[in-house]
Amino acid sequence: MEICKLENIRKDYFMGEPVTPINGLSLTVNAGDLIAVEGPSGIGKSTLLYILGLLLQSDGGSHVFEGRAVSALSDKEKSALRAQKIGFLFQDATLIQALTLRENLLFSCHIGGKTAVCRKRVDELLHRFGLEDRADFLPHQLSGGQRRRVMAARCLIHRPILILADEPTNDLDEHWSVEIMRALQEEAQRGAGVVMVTHNSRWAKLAENRYDLHDGMLTHVTNKENEKQ
Repeated sequence: MEICKLENIRKDYFMGEPVTPINGLSLTVNAGDLIAVEGPSGIGKSTLLYILGLLLQSDGGSHVFEGRAVSALSDKEKSALRAQKIGFLFQDATLIQALTLRENLLFSCHIGGKTAVCRKRVDELLHRFGLEDRADFLPHQLSGGQRRRVMAARCLIHRPILILADEPTNDLDEHWSVEIMRALQEEAQRGAGVVMVTHNSRWAKLAENRYDLHDGMLTHVTNKENEKQ
């Protein structure tokens, strides 16, 4: 089942002069996909995730989400889709500083419209990511790695159909890096589409579909070809 599709997407920025990090890019994300996107820093990988996550509007091309043209959606409709159907695991730990770890997760459930089934899910994720003893801590009382694990829990809390992960194992040791990647694999097996930006070839090799972003477009590469290099 197709979750979203980009066709010939372009994104322009103006920083004294025009910059076009995404130009002619096409990508289809289906249910169950685990996709890795690689490429040098500053090449446009995060921009791609922002477009997929309805955080940025493209400047050209076609973007369809669950059969609906994104260009025809209102800001309210896009906000609802982000809250209910898209999970973000980005590098910035954008937690609400006045709320505890548990309250941050419960709030995410609330805006996703799933408060009734949330408390059990919160407890499951706190246990899975080793955060039970930090549930009543405020974000500034957590280490960088702990905040990253909170972000992973928040990303998964409402069982999104599309998960967007930008360097998901940053700030994590080996144990928790493996656990985060295992969780993303499980979500893909459950039927979510997962798009992951990474510089880590070990994690990229876990993806069924692996792409390199270059000159604004994606080139499909196989793990077999990369292992031979």
